[in-house]
Amino acid sequence: MHILWLQWRGISELKNLFNQIHENLLHGSGICVVKNVPIDDDNVSYLSIAKSFGGELLRDSRMPSRSLEADTVIYRVEEDPLNTDPYAHSATNAHFPLHTDCAHFLYPAEVVMLLCVQPSTNDDDGKTILTDVDDILTMLTEQQISELASSRFTWWQGTNKQVQVPILNKSDDGRWRIRFNQATLMREMNASDFAKSPVLQSLIEVLEKIELNP
Repeated sequence: MHILWLQWRGISELKNLFNQIHENLLHGSGICVVKNVPIDDDNVSYLSIAKSFGGELLRDSRMPSRSLEADTVIYRVEEDPLNTDPYAHSATNAHFPLHTDCAHFLYPAEVVMLLCVQPSTNDDDGKTILTDVDDILTMLTEQQISELASSRFTWWQGTNKQVQVPILNKSDDGRWRIRFNQATLMREMNASDFAKSPVLQSLIEVLEKIELNP
């Protein structure tokens, strides 16, 4: 996984910044770190970067306690006193195991942006660990990869729609992609069935090893 370090130089340089990010992501999965993005109540600078990619900023209606946010593609990852969902780790200060965002969406986001509003005051907490799907695949057997790419897991069960898709899939250009959030699967599958799936437990073991030695 490659990392490109960039510098925020104001709205006037947004087009140039977007082109650099876009060019970097064309090479496959990667990370762009933009330093010194201003933080304020409206987060205009941050939103300008997000909107430059086009498309709609989607609202997750399953999080009513956050429904007042104008652009809820941007989640405030902090303790939410109104949260009643025991699986919503991002609304607590609890450890959130390695996962992909928007795992319950039919088409998960291809670009995810993170904005650090407040640095952790403890070196052992608040760490963000990023890994590449290829690193995960090297720690799985061919049989496990095949099962994760062929079995359809339940990510979301709505009144008129279900999202049942594999954990692994290949893009049109042959690159592996992964969607995984064990909290989401436990909620939709029920904890008992989740625990009985050998391939899911094997994947979790791999992710835990990566967390221990990133």
